[in-house]
Amino acid sequence: MFTKDRYLPTRQSKLISLLLILIMCCIYIFENSAIVSFFDSRILNYIIKPSIWTSIAFIVWRLPRQRSKGKLVFRSRIYWWAFNFAIFYIIVQVLAGLIDGLGKSPYSHSLIGIITNIIYIGTLLIGREQIRNYLVNNFTKKENYSVFILVTLFMTITSISLKKYTNLNENIKIVTFIAEYFAPEFAHNLLATYLVFLGGPLVSIMYFGIIEGFHWLSPVLPDLKWITKALIGILYPIFSLMTIQSIYLKGIKEINKREQDRESPISWIITSILSIAIIWFAVGVFPIYPSVIATGSMEPMIMPGDVIIVQKIDGNSVDIGDVVQFKRDDILISHRIIEVVEDENGKSYRSKGDNNSVADLQLVKPEQIKGVIKYVVPKIGWLTLLIRSEDDVTMEGIEF
Repeated sequence: MFTKDRYLPTRQSKLISLLLILIMCCIYIFENSAIVSFFDSRILNYIIKPSIWTSIAFIVWRLPRQRSKGKLVFRSRIYWWAFNFAIFYIIVQVLAGLIDGLGKSPYSHSLIGIITNIIYIGTLLIGREQIRNYLVNNFTKKENYSVFILVTLFMTITSISLKKYTNLNENIKIVTFIAEYFAPEFAHNLLATYLVFLGGPLVSIMYFGIIEGFHWLSPVLPDLKWITKALIGILYPIFSLMTIQSIYLKGIKEINKREQDRESPISWIITSILSIAIIWFAVGVFPIYPSVIATGSMEPMIMPGDVIIVQKIDGNSVDIGDVVQFKRDDILISHRIIEVVEDENGKSYRSKGDNNSVADLQLVKPEQIKGVIKYVVPKIGWLTLLIRSEDDVTMEGIEF
């Protein structure tokens, strides 16, 4: 006789979960190690890797079943939601491609190419989603976002090449990586985690399978700018997740009208867009960015604690009289260009603070110039100066 206890996490099932995590880590290390260079790429991608993922999928399938937690009466609807959201995601990408541009697919579209690509991505997808399903539905019986996020984080980290992590040596690279790769992958994995929680691995396989099928089989693909790719990749799966959750909970009468208003997907999307835009603006992703002024070298035009809005420009297009921000060592300096110097070393600029008695000792190279100051917002940067230590501001190289 079957009881509820049969489906509760047991010591054995937890050990199996840890073993599956270890196996995925080993596969990830193998795929990103120098060992793969000893294999022929075709044999590796179309024989070895598919064999590994097929074996894992079969092993997980043979394990004691981990039942999804969605109500059986909604099972067909869950599949329908996954199908529709995958199709709409492709439509959104294509529409964005009409604006940003379309490009030819880099993948083979011969019969053999299509078959081998289906084998490669299909076995990978089935194996990973089987593991996701086992982990999620083994560790929780009800909506538990601590479990969801941990599983999602693990699946996201192991889906991105290790090489992308090791190249993050600058702030702008980190921001670009998070926006273009990590955050969209995390958002899609969070949606997939919720889908397997409700309907099991076939639901997430359907969702990812449709999207990946379009990506690998379509002869023409959207050639999106990374900012467009990030916005769609982050907001669309989160919107889908919240919509599915709202519809599902409403269907089983677990939310009331007040909760629906408070958790409106539209308001959440607006908040997300504003938050992402503010972060990107602050780190300089857009053509303009803010910067806090700590010294009085440009008084009275710019006072300490003011925030300047800097427009990025080509350093060779600067004119005499422009107030520019340039980088010297690790210091950002905002001074006025007073002379253009041409010599055997090429073009450079002489700069001076309006409140300084003499010009700066060192000339400014075009490649040092970050941008030209377009606007000054008084005093709103004082909080930044208060929390910044005195060692963060140095006057070396600036003459008064």
